[in-house]
Amino acid sequence: MRFKNKKLLLGLVALLALCLSACSQKSTKSGDNLPSAKTILTKAQKANYNSMHATCNEKSNGKTLQKAAVQYTSKPTIVYANVSATSNHYKMWVEGKNSYIQMKGTNSDHWFKTTAKAGTYSSFIQSLNGNLLTPFIPLHKQFKVKRNGNNYALIYKGNNKKVWNAIVSNAAVTTLIGIDIDDVKPINTEIQVDVDKNYNVNDVKISSSYKDDGQKKTLTMNVDQIDQIKKLSIPSTVKKNSVDLGKIGKK
Repeated sequence: MRFKNKKLLLGLVALLALCLSACSQKSTKSGDNLPSAKTILTKAQKANYNSMHATCNEKSNGKTLQKAAVQYTSKPTIVYANVSATSNHYKMWVEGKNSYIQMKGTNSDHWFKTTAKAGTYSSFIQSLNGNLLTPFIPLHKQFKVKRNGNNYALIYKGNNKKVWNAIVSNAAVTTLIGIDIDDVKPINTEIQVDVDKNYNVNDVKISSSYKDDGQKKTLTMNVDQIDQIKKLSIPSTVKKNSVDLGKIGKK
């Protein structure tokens, strides 16, 4: 009887080993089917998005130095930005060649209208609509791919200066938050890009710590609400009551 139990036990162990082996092979096979980081980045940056929301925040010693929030729609192309720093705070609407700016903390809360040359904001808008990921394509080997349910997560952790430069040289960042990359030493950067099975971006999360003139700072940037903002329009009161700076000089 004891011998039979021993044989049964050995049989169960063998069966368990077989199951574990099968699971391991399935896991390996599943992992082998993951798309490459280059594939994800290349296909994701080709997509055109109708709308999105983005935030940037620069801090030092727990205090906010600069922050910005941006909303964007492509049909029609409209951008709304709310930007504040220790010395100023402004709100801005962009529609075609026209931009409307309100500087807070001045003697006037008026909105001012300016008309720019075609293409003035094009690099900024393109960086919101797909080009945000373009600088990372040559650096694809720095990223790892993980499965996230039925979707994929593209992940980077490290202090590669080329990755850091790709972040802060982006037009969306430089337009809203100016950072002098020459005097900056990156400490650590974490990036996560979540895409669906068709490589459409769901959200982008970036968190970086760095030293600027010996002072430790952090920069966080999030892009979300992709294709979720149904409509964005400049308030009629802003258009109606704005001071046209182009007409002032002609009087």
